[in-house]
Amino acid sequence: MIRSLVLGVCGQDGSILAEELVATGRQVLGIGRRADVQFAIANTAFIYRRLDLTDQNDLDRCLEEFQPDEVFHVAAVHGSAGFIYEEVWGSAVDVNIKSLHRVLEYARRRRPGLRVFYASSAKVFGSALQGRVDLSTPRLGHCLYSITKIASGQLAAHYERSHGIRTTVALLFNHESERRPASFFIPKLCRAVKTALANPTYREKLQTLSFHCDWSSARDFMQMAIRAVEIGWGGELIFASGVTWLGRDFARELFARHGLDYSIHLDAPDHIDPPSFDVDISETSRVLGLAPRQSILSLCELMIANDNSTLS
Repeated sequence: MIRSLVLGVCGQDGSILAEELVATGRQVLGIGRRADVQFAIANTAFIYRRLDLTDQNDLDRCLEEFQPDEVFHVAAVHGSAGFIYEEVWGSAVDVNIKSLHRVLEYARRRRPGLRVFYASSAKVFGSALQGRVDLSTPRLGHCLYSITKIASGQLAAHYERSHGIRTTVALLFNHESERRPASFFIPKLCRAVKTALANPTYREKLQTLSFHCDWSSARDFMQMAIRAVEIGWGGELIFASGVTWLGRDFARELFARHGLDYSIHLDAPDHIDPPSFDVDISETSRVLGLAPRQSILSLCELMIANDNSTLS
């Protein structure tokens, strides 16, 4: 039985990933900071261990004891728009960079054949995307979060060049599920639709609708992560849908599907719309033979209909 270690199992991506891994017949050890796993996985093949990734020695012990065949690093110090990373810089370095280094060092010393997946971010391309975006697009550390992700990508590349340790570094564009924290844009928008259907006078305050975004399903991304590890891919891949929305257009379409006028229920300041961008996912589709399947609109419909989502 394949032994899979998931770092960050209490979050959206980690919990979905653990479910998908268990479904393939793997034994899964999930690591998280909480006293108990946030999203229960009712399967004896799943084990939860409380571990703070800022404790590097505890992570070393975990690796030695569990002896994984593959490690999925989906843990991160990360927040929604406006999050101030300067206040958590030490923790961000520990979780986003140093814990990956410990995994790669374990592979170098003990398990050269270890397969590693690291969840990086589209933030490595900067905050003002425009035109075509692909793996040749320059990296820009525009915030402390993106700096940690760029550094981790370089770290993984070094260990592959120097020691043959293969890591899939996935540059993840926005991806959503019913488990996304309520402070993020998509849950806010779905909550506004759901509430407006019951209360015609309801208004939700948003920072802006003047932005472009490529959204996908988090579950689709985690299935792609598993495929990348199964084929032993080393290097970067872009995870995205290839479909770019203007925030305002997306809100208009989602509300209209429910017979609502978004402008009545959303309170957002008027800004000049920035240039658009398009993400090239052809290389990812070629390598994995897989691409996101669920549209963001269909996912939002499920989130609105599901009373057990984070919307409430």
